Amino acid sequence: MMRRWGYKEGSGLGARGQGIIAPVKPKAQQAGIGYRKKPYNNGLEDMTPHVVQEEWILRLEERARAMKLEEDCCQKTLVLLRGMVKQGDTSKETAEALAAIVKSRKVFRGKRGEKRKLGKWKATLPSSVTRYIVEEVIMPTVAAGAREWEPSWDPTCHNWLRPWIPLIGHLPESLYDTVESKIITDFYDAVSPWKHYLDPIQWDRFARRHVVPRLALLVRKLRITPPKQIDPSFRIAMFWAPLVSAQDMVSILEKERFFEKWESAMRHWLQCAARPPLEEALAWCAGWRKLFTPDLLEDQRVLARLYAGVAMLDLGMQDLRI
Repeated sequence: MMRRWGYKEGSGLGARGQGIIAPVKPKAQQAGIGYRKKPYNNGLEDMTPHVVQEEWILRLEERARAMKLEEDCCQKTLVLLRGMVKQGDTSKETAEALAAIVKSRKVFRGKRGEKRKLGKWKATLPSSVTRYIVEEVIMPTVAAGAREWEPSWDPTCHNWLRPWIPLIGHLPESLYDTVESKIITDFYDAVSPWKHYLDPIQWDRFARRHVVPRLALLVRKLRITPPKQIDPSFRIAMFWAPLVSAQDMVSILEKERFFEKWESAMRHWLQCAARPPLEEALAWCAGWRKLFTPDLLEDQRVLARLYAGVAMLDLGMQDLRI
């Protein structure tokens, strides 16, 4: 058909044969405006941007929350005591406690330019008043709250325990059994506040009984799959890791042979026919390191095993026997 219109094979198209003859050659795309090389996704990098705050900012925010909690505790105690008086409580202890709480509110006003110290409010209360308030006013409220508490409704215990922490310090031992059965859960937000609400002995008991076995199970069932990590078990374990001591977490990693599994998976990856590029292998090691908590990265045993993995990587990329 094209010959009928005067086309000659080997010539260009167009009225005067001005069209190109050679086929168009593809050009490699060069980096520049509007171009970005897609990063290697090994399944270890968290693609969600994090807002990193300075340590001093975090401390200031924590102190501000604690100061506000003291003030709220004072106000709630005042409301309870006034309620007792309205209901006909004419005891000397209640009257003294009410007067002491009213007087203690001056701490929160303070002098202009004076910096209030955390804990100063409780220190202004006579020990006899504090003991009476805790045992006779707060404890019945806390005990009732513990029995009725549902973690899914109030994971931070904001309605029954947290407001009284400035006075009682931690959950009374008499209520531990009541609470323990309710915080045996996979819901992190319901478990984590109790590291602060329980005293160190209580928390250590709870963590060893319930948190440590959970972490051990996550590490035990972990499947390590380079070049892309699919199983999120280790990321979940590191999310929970701050709830236990670094010593306990290292013991879990050693007992469940985490590093042996990690090195074995990497060794197999390096020895397969399609050996990974150096960039991917380095990103793999770096990605795992970033998953560890700061406390674990300060442990010499953990660092030694991570460095051993990098050394094995160096040997593998040099075609030496691993």
